Amino acid sequence: MRRKYKLGIAFGGGGARGYYHAGALKRLLELGYVPDMVSGTSVGSVVAAMYAAGLTVDQMLEAFRELNLKDFLEPRIPKEYLVDSKPVRKILEEVIHAKTFEELNIPLKVVATCLETAKEVVFDSGPLIDAILASCSIPVVFPPVKINGKHYVDGGVIRNVPVLPIRDDCKKVFALNLFPEPERHTDYSGSMKYIAERCVTMLFNANASYDMDLADLVIEDEEMAVYNAYDLKHKEEMFDLGYNARALRSLDKLT
Repeated sequence: MRRKYKLGIAFGGGGARGYYHAGALKRLLELGYVPDMVSGTSVGSVVAAMYAAGLTVDQMLEAFRELNLKDFLEPRIPKEYLVDSKPVRKILEEVIHAKTFEELNIPLKVVATCLETAKEVVFDSGPLIDAILASCSIPVVFPPVKINGKHYVDGGVIRNVPVLPIRDDCKKVFALNLFPEPERHTDYSGSMKYIAERCVTMLFNANASYDMDLADLVIEDEEMAVYNAYDLKHKEEMFDLGYNARALRSLDKLT
């Protein structure tokens, strides 16, 4: 199969860690690595969609600030889920003017997980915002998104770094992973927070390993492991880590 796109970027999931994506993307663009196809899971789908819609990194950061101001991670008390996704939908609709995938500047693929079939689904046509929200719907935290009679949750349940969906379409694919495994294992803590975060990291590492092996370059930093996926207090540090990612120094070898 002829690969018609020169460069694709797969943006992985990771909640607030998405600031790393913004930093890495800014640096990539400055270096002349302009993707002409993108894919995303969870927060990666938000960054990928904003880029595909023509937003600059500065415009993305402004949109992220709006999400922060809306305090969309504040817990609610409904029976089905903890957080209302309506504020997220409202801001996405305000920021991303394209209503469908077909209206985007470049091709985009968004990964979500279907609850009925227990399989990943790659959205690349039709309504855009529904697909992004489906990809971002962390189980139990956000409500599942219903599309064509089926219910979808976070794509990271099955494929957190979506290289495979664009691999055959692109000559080169860069993967941005927000859940690196630190070289030094953390000391055990019996807290619920530690156990939950450690298990999530292991889950995402396990289901991303195949995709990262398919990538021509994996952009990640083990320092990201110290940041909570739901903590917006360290956005500047995460952005700087992405902008100064060690993997970017090897790009001259790929030209």
